[in-house]
Amino acid sequence: MLKSGMLPNLIKGILRMKTAIFVAIGAEPLDRIELDGAAVVGDLLGLLKHRGVNIEELLIFVEDHDEPLEHHHPLHGHDHPIFHAHRCKKVEVTVHYKTDGFKHKFAPSATIAKVTRWAVEKAGLGKEEAEEHVLQIHGSRLQPPVNAHLGSYAADSCAVVFDLVRKKLVQG
Repeated sequence: MLKSGMLPNLIKGILRMKTAIFVAIGAEPLDRIELDGAAVVGDLLGLLKHRGVNIEELLIFVEDHDEPLEHHHPLHGHDHPIFHAHRCKKVEVTVHYKTDGFKHKFAPSATIAKVTRWAVEKAGLGKEEAEEHVLQIHGSRLQPPVNAHLGSYAADSCAVVFDLVRKKLVQG
């Protein structure tokens, strides 16, 4: 049983606890950051500025969410504490498949898995055929991992072009 006056101290203790979050800034890899349990987006932006990041026009997104967070939005309480910081509110994606091309705008925090699901649907691939295809950066052999953020491949612009290609099957 709690004694009188212990509840406010308990709440203060919880708020002082550190919350670990992961942040990707543009093309940079995920960075683990610890903030107070009561931290909000504005606190994260302040920390990034202190680390030398130009935060002007920088938006913070929760992974796979479409809209940026407001500065007063808490950083704790998310199922997956992974955030993406980017200057673009949307990234225009073009996907080439055979002779077709598809365009759509996604948040920079969209995972490659989400974009791939959209692309295979637009291409009209069945479930089995869809599992045999991946996105590849147009004009390269780079196939981004499915858990990577779209914004990581649109660091210098608000657009990225992919090819939807058959996975390379290793036979041995």
